[in-house]
Amino acid sequence: MRLIQTREHLLESLQATLGAIEKRHTAPILENVLLRIQGNQSFWRGTDLELEIATNNPIIDGTDGEITLPARKLADICKSLPAESIVNIEVQNDKRARVTSGRSRFELATLPATEFPELEDIGDVHTLSLPENLLKHLLESVAYAMANQDVRYYLNGLLLEVNSDGIRTVATDGHRLSLCFHTMAMPGVEQSRQLIIPRKGVLELSRLLRNDCQVPLQLQSSQNHLRVQLDNLRFTSKLVDGRYPDYRAAVPGGGQIQVDLDRKTFKDTLSRVAILSNEKFRGVRLSLSENRLKIEANNPEQEVATDELDVHYSGKDFSIGFNVTYLLDAVNHLSGETLRLHCNSPESSVLLTDPDDETVRNVIMPIRL
Repeated sequence: MRLIQTREHLLESLQATLGAIEKRHTAPILENVLLRIQGNQSFWRGTDLELEIATNNPIIDGTDGEITLPARKLADICKSLPAESIVNIEVQNDKRARVTSGRSRFELATLPATEFPELEDIGDVHTLSLPENLLKHLLESVAYAMANQDVRYYLNGLLLEVNSDGIRTVATDGHRLSLCFHTMAMPGVEQSRQLIIPRKGVLELSRLLRNDCQVPLQLQSSQNHLRVQLDNLRFTSKLVDGRYPDYRAAVPGGGQIQVDLDRKTFKDTLSRVAILSNEKFRGVRLSLSENRLKIEANNPEQEVATDELDVHYSGKDFSIGFNVTYLLDAVNHLSGETLRLHCNSPESSVLLTDPDDETVRNVIMPIRL
C-alpha cells in the first residue's frame, strides 16, 4: 500500500487520533495508529480500549490497503519536516513502512491491521443534537472539579445529565463541585438520563471541540458508550458504570450572606496572599466585617500575608477558611467581571456564581484553620 499526502493533512489526522493512544502500553499494537487507504481517502483510528478516535482525510494519491504504524514516531517525523512538504508512505512486502519526503528517509516497523482491536458495537443509541461550542462550554466549565484516581471511581469523570428541560454537566472530587446547565427544548426526552464520562474522555473531547463553531453535532449515547460525530471525526468513549451521587443536595440554593466582588481583583489578591500559605494545606482565611473583606494566610515558619478589599457588607463579622487552590480554580472558571460569594456558616459549603449568568455554579467545602 502507498500514501502520498501533505505534511499538514497528515499531522491533522495524527494529532486528532494521538489523544486516544497511550504513550507506553503493555500491548505494542495500542501504541500504533491504524491507517487504511481506500479510494482517495485515508482513514485513521487510534484506541486505548476505553477511548477511540477515528478521522479521515482526502489524499493526493495512494494504493488501497491497511497497516498499523507507530503513532508518536510518525507524528514526530511529520513535525520535523518543513511546512508544505509532500510525504510518501509506502509499505513493502517486508512489511516495513518507508516514509520519504524530499531527501529525508525513515523506515518504521509496522504491525498487521488484523491485530488492531475493534471497539465493540455501541448498540442502540439515543441521539441528541447541540452546537459544538455549547458542548465544549458545558465540559470545560466543570472539568477542573473532577477527581483524579479517587477510589470512588465514579468521581473520576463527569456527569452529563439530559432532562426534558435542558442539559447539565456536573463534576466533583468530594471537596468541591461545579455545575453548568443550559436550558433548551429536548424533544423525545421524557425522563432524565445520566451518563458518566471518564476523565480522559472528557479532556480529549474538550481538546477536539472548537470554541468558535456553532454547527450542531450529533451526540449519541447507549448503555455503555458515548459517541460524538463532528465533521470528519468520530469520538467514542466507554462510560463509567456506576451511580453518580446526588449532586443537588450539595449545591446551596443561595446564602444568608452574599457579597459581590470584582473577579480579577479578588483573584489577584488571593494569588498574592497564597504565596505565604502552608504548602501542604494551602489554607487562607476570609474575614468579613463592615464594608471590608480581609484575606490572610500563614505558614509553619510564622510568616504572614494579609490583604484587604472594599466590599458592600453590613452584617455581623464572619470568618471562613478555604484551600486557596480550590478557591482560585472556582474563580478562574467563572467568566464575568463580577462574582458573587454566597455563605451561610463557617462550617457549610460556599457557592460562587456570576450574578449576570447563574448557569455555572461552583461549590467549595470550607476547611478548619
